[in-house]
Formats: sequence, structure tokens, C-alpha cells
Amino acid sequence: MTPADPDYGIHNSRVPPEELLIFSILSRAILDLFGTVGLTSNVDEAKAAKHDALIFVTQETGGWEKRRRELCDAVGIDSDDMRDRVIRVLEGDKLGLDQYDARHELGDVETARKLWEHEKGAADRAQHARLIAKERRKPNSPRALNTITKYSEVRPIIMGLLDRPLSFKDLITATNGDVSDTTIRKVLQIGIEKGELIQPQTNTYLLASVPETAVAAAA
Repeated sequence: MTPADPDYGIHNSRVPPEELLIFSILSRAILDLFGTVGLTSNVDEAKAAKHDALIFVTQETGGWEKRRRELCDAVGIDSDDMRDRVIRVLEGDKLGLDQYDARHELGDVETARKLWEHEKGAADRAQHARLIAKERRKPNSPRALNTITKYSEVRPIIMGLLDRPLSFKDLITATNGDVSDTTIRKVLQIGIEKGELIQPQTNTYLLASVPETAVAAAA
């Protein structure tokens, strides 16, 4: 006798709940970055969500990139392709998000682009400061002797990276080990004491001026 359900409830057309959840997370990141309406209760939280979404979908290395890749792999999405499409839109492409914007909800692309330019600028400034400091070292010296240790050289490198919350470990990774751990700690300690830095979460550091900077960039 043929059963009423010949494949016993197993249908290829049914998306497992866990995959639906992942699709929802990825879609939420795109909407938070490019959309005008968020799930946050106030403007500051909305700006923070937009910034977090930007880091999540554009980071090439680190924890955010690893998490994005894990989620994408779980549902058969190419993480690098997703990142490339988003960056193309951030760089001015008007068609890269067509497949994500079927309901035309991504109406705040310009704000995302301004935030992207600010983010790139911070990374470029930190890289520039690091290169200038390294140029002052003898090129053939052992690596230990090439480590940047002077406070006056380390400070602009670290401050240039702290337009988003980073931990001490994140800063070590971002500076590729070229900067003295001890001096980084000193920069962070003095920055907190002077009110130049805040700690939005335990063990993370952020420029105290970032909220105002982000508002100006988005204006």
C-alpha cells in the first residue's frame, strides 16, 4: 500500500529551521547596513548596529570574518562573493545588491558608503603611521630591534585603529606584531586616564570621539 506521504516527511523543498535562522542573520546584517529601519530602540543603537554590520560583512580576517564564513558555509553561500558584492555597492555600484533588495528595503546606501569611507580612512591612517615608524628602523636589524616601542610613534598607530571597539589582542593582531605590547598597554592606559578612550565593553577600547565622528560622517 502506497503511503500518503511517500518520502515520509523528507522534502527537498523544505528548508531546515536552522538554515532559515542563518539566512535571517545574514539578511539582517545587509538590512542593518543599507536599510533605513532597524530593530534598535534609538539612534545611537542604530548607528552601532550599522557599524557592526559593516565590519561583519566586509572584514577580511579576524573574528567577524570567521563567523561570517561559518554562517555562509552552513547554507551554501560563498562568503567572499557576499563580501565582494557588498564592497562593490559601498564603492558606488548600483546593481550589486539587486539580489538582496527584492523588497526595496535598502534605502540608506549613502550613509553606509560614508561609514565605509570613514572605516577605510582609519585603517589607512594607522597603516601610514606604522610605515613611517618602521622607516626609522634599520632595515637589516633583527626583528626584535625593529619593534616600534616609542610612545610618540605607537600612539598614532593605536589611536588610528580605535574608531571601532577593539581588544588588546585585536590591536596586537592589527599591528602584525610590529609594535611593542608594553607600549600599546601604556597608550591604552593613558588614553583612558585622559578621557581620550572609553571601554564600551570589558577589555575593549574605543575613541571617545567616535560617536560624534560617526554622526558627522553620516550627516
